[in-house]
Amino acid sequence: MALGRNYSLLLRIGVQLVVSCTAIEAQVVFKTLLVLITGQLAVTGQLGREVHPQDIGLFLGSRGWR
Repeated sequence: MALGRNYSLLLRIGVQLVVSCTAIEAQVVFKTLLVLITGQLAVTGQLGREVHPQDIGLFLGSRGWR
């Protein structure tokens, strides 16, 4: 009987750990995406104009068509 209770307790702790780790990973991914998007918005804001897809090639060094 004690073994069943211990196993149940260990199982619950294991599930809680998995849920906690998943929540932490989700937070890290969200914060990383937020930082990347904020950085891109800051760069776009500093340019002072809308960036068009054909302009991206010029930023990356390719000559593109015009």
